[in-house]
Amino acid sequence: MKKFFVNLSIKIFNYIYYLQNKKHEKRMEKLKSHVLSGSICDEKYHTTSSATLTIKNNSKEEKRANRQKIENIINKCLDKPEKFFEYIQGAKTPVYKIKKAKEILALINEQEGFIYPKKGLCALYLNLILNKKISFKTPEMFVLSSFCVNPYAISYQFYNWYCYKLGLKGYEDDTQEKFKNVFEYCEKDKIDTLSYSEILGLKSAIRRDIEAIEFVQKLAKNKYMARKNLEKIKQKKIVRI
Repeated sequence: MKKFFVNLSIKIFNYIYYLQNKKHEKRMEKLKSHVLSGSICDEKYHTTSSATLTIKNNSKEEKRANRQKIENIINKCLDKPEKFFEYIQGAKTPVYKIKKAKEILALINEQEGFIYPKKGLCALYLNLILNKKISFKTPEMFVLSSFCVNPYAISYQFYNWYCYKLGLKGYEDDTQEKFKNVFEYCEKDKIDTLSYSEILGLKSAIRRDIEAIEFVQKLAKNKYMARKNLEKIKQKKIVRI
């Protein structure tokens, strides 16, 4: 029975993020007339009225090393999701467990899990509820109703949080806020009001999100295949390498 629910949770996760991936692809199609083609996820852009300066963000070797480190951490936490939150708190990111978190966060258009730093009234709202204080700024944080979470869903959140802490392109506070708000319905009128540099940042944010989705899908698939092969070994069946 446990195996059935594990497999079911993987299928549900894959289906949800398959749909999200498709939405991102449609958004990217709508952006083609506004931005240059090609990968920009590892580059930073500084624009002026007459020129664009491009600075490499990190090397392929650094990117590969970071990805491997994230994978190692997640693999250690998958069977016990509460370890994710121990690691996150150890990195000085607040983690809050509150009742009715879903309803509370819905009022500021947020969902349970990783929340980027906030300013203004949204920050005040969170501070009053979570910290019982008046402040118009919050750091990045995790807010949940329970630590009993889907391990693959929290892996997706953890991946984004880890990349945010690394300061990778596409995870800037302002970029993520625009990514969430402007691209909710991908309205052309809203896109037309953005500057060239903002468009480039949003393109990075979209690709970063797709990277996170694909990372966790691959993780889920590998975990499932490993368990399947272990069962075959126990049953003395041939395992294809």
